[in-house]
Amino acid sequence: MITTASANALTMLPAHGVGAAFRLSDLLARHHDGGNTVFVSDAVLHHGTGDDPLLYTAHRDVLPRQHVLGTDWCADLVEYQPGVLPGGELHRSTGHWNTPAQLEVFQTLAGRTLVITAWRTAAGQLTLRYQECPADALAVIPFGAWHLTLVLDGPAAVFNFYTDLPTAGHPSAERDNFDANKYRRAPAVEITAVRAGDGFQLTGAGFAAWGPAQQTTEPAWLRQAFAGASLPEFYRTADQSAFAALTRHAHRHLPAHTPHHRETESR
Repeated sequence: MITTASANALTMLPAHGVGAAFRLSDLLARHHDGGNTVFVSDAVLHHGTGDDPLLYTAHRDVLPRQHVLGTDWCADLVEYQPGVLPGGELHRSTGHWNTPAQLEVFQTLAGRTLVITAWRTAAGQLTLRYQECPADALAVIPFGAWHLTLVLDGPAAVFNFYTDLPTAGHPSAERDNFDANKYRRAPAVEITAVRAGDGFQLTGAGFAAWGPAQQTTEPAWLRQAFAGASLPEFYRTADQSAFAALTRHAHRHLPAHTPHHRETESR
């Protein structure tokens, strides 16, 4: 599904070009890199077919990077293909932990996606949430949290921008550094989603630790921060004061993941 607003947002992006294709074999290769940093279900891990479906195509830096508020902001577009993996798992992203200072915002521009997030509060409480994202919907990731995107209806197009915000005594990280940190930071949360009739069902061994998932919706403050603009439009046209206001909102409203000592040791 593409709405009028999301169609307009797509026209703001340049021709997508080839991009980087990510297939099932790439998902398995990242899982086999070690450290359990990518969760792969047993059904996917042990599938015996020769199929190697395309999961998504990533267009990195689909809009030019911006240096605002002492940090680099990056914008990507990911085009997801519809389908299910062995065992019924929905086509998906790799899933990863964000860095503690990373602000990352998504907007589904076409199709319908599912975003699963997980983090530990300062009091040690494990929090697991999921959000269904139709076209135009916004989603934002808590600081330092783990997240996974899956395709409910596709093809789906998801635009996002992100940065590592500078903190006291710690300058912002270069993109290559925080990309490496988030993909190798800690073991993945063993939660995913499978097709169930016309809908989906969350599944995985991670429920034993994380407990039931809570459904969430687009935060009202996030929509207000963009003043009615699409995410690509905001990224292209916002001035420093608009980025500063978004940053203040994020620090005020977003929770932060507090890593367990085992996570810290695994970096």
